[in-house]
Amino acid sequence: MNSKKNMNEVLDDVLEQIRENFRKPHILSVDDSPVVLKAISVALDKDYDVFTLSDSLLVDKYLQRMTPDLILLDYNMPGLNGFDLVPIIRNFKKHKNTPIIFLTAMGTNDHVSAAALLGASDFIVKPFHANTLREKVSRHISVKSWQKAPRTLATSTQKW
Repeated sequence: MNSKKNMNEVLDDVLEQIRENFRKPHILSVDDSPVVLKAISVALDKDYDVFTLSDSLLVDKYLQRMTPDLILLDYNMPGLNGFDLVPIIRNFKKHKNTPIIFLTAMGTNDHVSAAALLGASDFIVKPFHANTLREKVSRHISVKSWQKAPRTLATSTQKW
């Protein structure tokens, strides 16, 4: 079987990459507080597709079907707390490098250090300012996009 792609397959790949570049990044926010989830949605809705979960036990099922570009996690939740969720998230191959930002009232140095050791990308202490949230989310989404772009371009050119 020929491993080289024909011209139509290459064009389909390029069109898919273009579509991907024009879609809003997908953010998953997990918090047991509907007020916090609403505040996050309002702060990010203009530039991102924000999906919210108030039940931490549903994260595993959600991630089986969806691929968020970034995940916001509360630390202190009933069921599974944010620290419990990080290894579950990282267990998915497609989520190994998904940025995770903790958004929590538990902002001691010990919590920040523990989150970093688990593989969290950043930490925001509640109550949060919408501008701080937007800035940190934007920075991590930009880094992820930048890291992905060179491989996408290299992959496309090698198919010819």
